[in-house]
Amino acid sequence: METKIAESLKIAQKDRTEVMGEFLNLKAELVRTQQRNDDLRSENHALRESLNATEHMAQNLLTYVNDNA
Repeated sequence: METKIAESLKIAQKDRTEVMGEFLNLKAELVRTQQRNDDLRSENHALRESLNATEHMAQNLLTYVNDNA
């Protein structure tokens, strides 16, 4: 009886170790994904600012051309 309990405990400990390992891998993957998401948001913001500046410059050039035509 005690042998079966000890064996069951060993199996449970092994399963727990495997689950914890998988959990830690998933947690690390989540951190990497969140960091990549933050990086992409930052890049998107910079690109949006650049696009707005370019649109503003194009509008100013068009106004200048129309005023001096």
